[in-house]
Amino acid sequence: MSDINFLFGCMMNLAELPLNKLAKISALPKDEAIAAQLIEQGFTLRSHISLAHKAPFNGPMAFRLHNTKISIQRTIAAQISVSF
Repeated sequence: MSDINFLFGCMMNLAELPLNKLAKISALPKDEAIAAQLIEQGFTLRSHISLAHKAPFNGPMAFRLHNTKISIQRTIAAQISVSF
């Protein structure tokens, strides 16, 4: 573990999140249109999120967020930073 992760907690992108591991959203994509769409779906900073299902062959990923399941593309999930 790097020194920065030790000081500030482990950080990774949402596409790397292990199944059923609870994390907090720490950053959204830089693309404003994508970020706005995610915010409308409930992806807000400091929201708790966990991975519910990963489709095979780089398919979409389903996350538990605010007592609901939301599916997003893996490429978009890779642009969302989470921490523990």
